[in-house]
Amino acid sequence: MRVAIFSDVHGNLTALEAVLADICQYAPDLTYFAGDLCQDGARPSACVQRIREAQIPSLYGNTDEELVNQPLLSRDVEKEEAERDQQVKDMAGWTRAQLSEADLLWLGELPFHRRVSPTVHPKDDLLIVHANPRDVDQHIYPPEAMQKTLFGKVKQPDDDPELRDLLQELSVGILAFGHYHVPSVRHWGDLRLANISSVSLPVDGDRRAKYGLFTWRGDEGWQIEHHHVEYDVEREIKLLTAVQPPEWQSLVQRLQTARPTESE
Repeated sequence: MRVAIFSDVHGNLTALEAVLADICQYAPDLTYFAGDLCQDGARPSACVQRIREAQIPSLYGNTDEELVNQPLLSRDVEKEEAERDQQVKDMAGWTRAQLSEADLLWLGELPFHRRVSPTVHPKDDLLIVHANPRDVDQHIYPPEAMQKTLFGKVKQPDDDPELRDLLQELSVGILAFGHYHVPSVRHWGDLRLANISSVSLPVDGDRRAKYGLFTWRGDEGWQIEHHHVEYDVEREIKLLTAVQPPEWQSLVQRLQTARPTESE
């Protein structure tokens, strides 16, 4: 059994088409999309239509939830946080305006998780979520050694109580997710945490689109491969510059540098 999983398209149709074409050559038995489909990019509606037409089983992510639920700003938040929340609200409003009612209804009906069971034993299962098994917001960071390289310190050690709360009740062999746009495989006890990274807006210094390919090999369990796909980044930058959604300069910087912006 072979399963392709991609996440975090963020309205980047150019990268999405490149990833789908790359996946096709491996002829997987199953293909899943793990959330954050259309916000923060130039062509949100086209990305929704592409996934719907291809009938790819999908999950919702945090930005998809923002589009459907339209969260309100709290008057109690600090000024800087309120400004950032307003930026998110502005982007969600712009993206929502690009989508049809049918698109929004489809997003609102997406499930939180998907599960692939190659055997009758739950410990062999592959569980797919957007960010973690509890919600679509909290990050699961890469292994401790990679955190030191990325941040100069360990933000989330293996014994972190919040990480334990997210993972301790899982009865699966492997967890696949996106949300934090850096590909990695982290071992936490008997559980493997496979971040499949992102189709768009990477933060690992690599401008290519990325996805994960999981192959079940019986007694050997799941084999994990991270695939990196070249696409026309400059074309997507030109589209963002022409359309100019809210915060488009920051999005262009992310695509150019594959690094977080100062506000992140």
